[in-house]
Amino acid sequence: MELNTTPSLVINFGFILTAIMLTCWWIWVSGKAYANSSPHENSQKKSQKNRQKAVVWAAIIIFIWLALTAFISFQSWARQFDSFPPHALKVFLGLIALTMLLAFLRPGRIISQHTPLWLLIGFQAFRLPLELLIHQAYIENITIIEMTYLGRNFDIVTGLFAFILGVYAYKYTLSNRIILLWNLLGLALLMNVVTIGIFSMPHPIQLIKTDFPNIWITYFPFIWLPSVMVCSALFGHLLIFRYLSAQRKPTIRLKAKLNT
Repeated sequence: MELNTTPSLVINFGFILTAIMLTCWWIWVSGKAYANSSPHENSQKKSQKNRQKAVVWAAIIIFIWLALTAFISFQSWARQFDSFPPHALKVFLGLIALTMLLAFLRPGRIISQHTPLWLLIGFQAFRLPLELLIHQAYIENITIIEMTYLGRNFDIVTGLFAFILGVYAYKYTLSNRIILLWNLLGLALLMNVVTIGIFSMPHPIQLIKTDFPNIWITYFPFIWLPSVMVCSALFGHLLIFRYLSAQRKPTIRLKAKLNT
């Protein structure tokens, strides 16, 4: 299967730039968080060493992630949809599982506990310009309308509120209840667009009928939409859940005894 048309330089550059920016973000955040995780009694040299190790490991993992998914996008089997789940979906589900694993293990704990809250929230604002890119892809007949905010994708709301709440959290204290509600909304909208993407693909159990096959995310650089951008958004939501979980303090009930 081929794309309906050749993507413009604007679309190609936009998706590549977004992936590069997310890469730089996670490398920087990882280094900063691991440096801040050092005990106060440790020397500045120890903190710098932790930062360097985190940056190197984050860079290795992310660049392998980018290279592997880019390589897959040039394989013919990535666009075979004669069975369910198709091969491309298997890869994506594997990356989702890996994302969740990283979030719930030590890297997720350190990043969530040693990164300012306003950064964890404001980071999700990248979904606002991303939705504009997806809309442009629809205009160029690369993707289907269901994948845009004109159809069934309302993820742009998450990006808009991430920017607003991130700025507010930078200046003021934000209620944990508001953070939780926004995070749940953002995760629900993310899962919504993922579901749309999966069930609009031309496999045997396609549930959403489209004007043309929804195969664009199997091509480079659009394969980075599910494999990098969706996984980044999911990782960010899970980090906020870990942050909120760490804020909960156990209630200790003391029973007074009356001595007579």
